[in-house]
Amino acid sequence: MLASTSVLRYYIYLSDDESKIKPMLEALGSLGFQYLRSPDLLREPVPGGKGQVFFELQQDKSRILIVHISGAQILISEALDELAQMESGCLAAEELLGQVTVLLSSELPWIELIKDIPHHSGNQGGEPLPMQAGQMSRYTPLPHHIFYACRPDHYNQTATRLATYGLPLIEARYIELQMISKLMRERSRIITRELNDLERKHSQIMHSHLVKDQNGLKQVEELEEQVQSLSAAYGMTAANISLVNDGRLRLEDSLIKFQSRLGREPALKLEQYQLDNIVQPFTKTLKQMNNLHEMLVASRDSHQAGIDVVRSRIDIMNSRSNIATQEKIRQLMELNTSIQKQGLAFQFAAGLIEFVLLAYYSHSLWKNLAHAAYMAIPPSVQFVAVILFSGLTTYLTHVLAEYLQGDQHQKKKVIIAGIPLFLLFLLILIGTVFFSSGAH
Repeated sequence: MLASTSVLRYYIYLSDDESKIKPMLEALGSLGFQYLRSPDLLREPVPGGKGQVFFELQQDKSRILIVHISGAQILISEALDELAQMESGCLAAEELLGQVTVLLSSELPWIELIKDIPHHSGNQGGEPLPMQAGQMSRYTPLPHHIFYACRPDHYNQTATRLATYGLPLIEARYIELQMISKLMRERSRIITRELNDLERKHSQIMHSHLVKDQNGLKQVEELEEQVQSLSAAYGMTAANISLVNDGRLRLEDSLIKFQSRLGREPALKLEQYQLDNIVQPFTKTLKQMNNLHEMLVASRDSHQAGIDVVRSRIDIMNSRSNIATQEKIRQLMELNTSIQKQGLAFQFAAGLIEFVLLAYYSHSLWKNLAHAAYMAIPPSVQFVAVILFSGLTTYLTHVLAEYLQGDQHQKKKVIIAGIPLFLLFLLILIGTVFFSSGAH
């Protein structure tokens, strides 16, 4: 059982920071405080004496060092001074998650009990926490330092458990909840600012597609830059959704644990509306995060739609460009066909002229060089020989020119045309010599 008056102080810190609390543990041992393995071992000190003990509690990643000073005749102010002197030089308040002091007495009047709370005067300013049997209020006079004034009607097992076990775990959970809520509010503020900026840029891009003259098509490069910008915004929004979801789960899990711990404390007598009032700031933060999550999802879908719109415009522009290119290609092909037709006409005309000239001059040359043989050869044979010679020569010159320009496929045609031409020329030469000899 506890003595009639007690001062308890909770030092709440992270388990990973155990080395930072070690000097405080050493100081407690050197000053004669007794270490208890469990608060269940706490006993009332000898009447008229002074009890000084300390013990620790563990909750998830938090640890709580509880220093307990009790006695029938102790003064609360002296106990607070003793704790302050002990902390001096071996403990920095900023290294703790939080610090809680509980002023507990079943005999002192309420005014006497709360008079030593810093920056407090009178009977107002605390947050009442209804007890099954007694009176308790919570005060926040200093940053990161909470004070409780607790006046149970009787010292019994329920009141003892509240001061040494239930209240430390409740405060540790509440501090954790406050830290997570603060972190989530700050994160939500940054994400909201980013979201507003992304939405503004998205609106500008979409607005440019509505108000600008659609006859003057944008360059594809500019539209691709818009796709990249929208894709980057989509990625940022998706990442923020993940962050908000993670924060929501952490806050919701911590809130459930806090409500469970507070609701099942047997020494307290909390109505549902009182419990709702206590957690109202955290449920408000959770609601804001839910709203932010919905906004982010809508923004993500909006950016996806924007990406689809710009890509559709790029596809349309590419289609139009392809159509225009195909039209130009068709015009070039038509022009090329026309030029080829003209070239064929010119080629045919040149070949015909070449054939006529070659026939005329070869006939004249044959007549002048071998007049006697020429006169002896029948005109029909002359005509056929000149026609064949001129035709084969004209054809051979054309295919030979193409072969000399690198067209290897013309080699066969050169041979096919060259052999008959050579044989015809040889036949004409032999016939001319034969008929010339006969004429003499």
